[in-house]
Amino acid sequence: MKNEDFIYLVENAVKAPSGHNTQPWKFENIEDGIVIHPDFSRALPIVDLDNHALYISLGCALENIVFAAKRKGYECKVGYPEDENGAITVKLNPAATRSPSNEDLFDFIAIRQVNRSKYSDKKINDEELEKLKSSFNFEGVSVVIMNGKTNFEKIIPFIIEGNNLQFQNKQFIKELTSWFRYSKSEAEKTRDGLWTAAMGLPNMGKLIGSFVMKNFVTAKSEAKRLADLLECTQGIAIFVADKNDVENWVKTGQAFQRFSLTLTMLGICHAHLNMPCEELEVRKKLAKELGIENKHPLLLIRYGYADRKMPYSYRRNVNDVIIK
Repeated sequence: MKNEDFIYLVENAVKAPSGHNTQPWKFENIEDGIVIHPDFSRALPIVDLDNHALYISLGCALENIVFAAKRKGYECKVGYPEDENGAITVKLNPAATRSPSNEDLFDFIAIRQVNRSKYSDKKINDEELEKLKSSFNFEGVSVVIMNGKTNFEKIIPFIIEGNNLQFQNKQFIKELTSWFRYSKSEAEKTRDGLWTAAMGLPNMGKLIGSFVMKNFVTAKSEAKRLADLLECTQGIAIFVADKNDVENWVKTGQAFQRFSLTLTMLGICHAHLNMPCEELEVRKKLAKELGIENKHPLLLIRYGYADRKMPYSYRRNVNDVIIK
């Protein structure tokens, strides 16, 4: 495809969210479209053993490409991976007519972000909830929305249990802290990972920050922090896949991206609380609590209004994610 159109699609794709902001993707320009390749060198083998979160991230990037392509006047035909090492192919054809309703969310790609701060007491109204519930339509993927703390109180123990299991795992902590960027200069240099300022933490520098994370952040301290965040959370959304396979992982990412862009359009913030989905045994318990034992809750987020804006995470340069 035209190089200028290809670059335009990639520029929008890389604004998608990814686990630990690893940005585990590569993009290839082909004659009639674009290919999204998984970059397993940026996988998270401890927290994401089967790479389902990696492919959810690719699904988010894919949905950004779909919106950007429509803005350029293309229709997209998506070819999903056939196995857990496969790539996503997007074939592009000139659209017969433009679809303004689908382009509305495009304008929010650049300003969407994960906001990890405490949220305010402002409630989500029924009209906004309906927009969220109807924000996507992908076969095999659904969302369970629990609006108001009284509706998600039974889910909190699973979040805490997943958190405790992870922070009692030294390999998890090692993997997590390897993606921390403890200063702005470090974040600007790597242009990936979890910049501590975007998490509401002070600029500590790598030496001090690493020491603090490894010696003072515990399962107990994290559980307390999560409890404080949940106290002012307005709702929980759990994305559920009918099948636990790579195609449904990608579609879960697409669904989540549409959902998060709709949140952004409504001025509502969101952040991940994915611990119970990442720990398999806790995921099974969560599915049982939800009455969906034969399905797979793969992604859990909290949402609400925030009084505080957070810094944006960095993204790698386009040239660094293109297959030449």
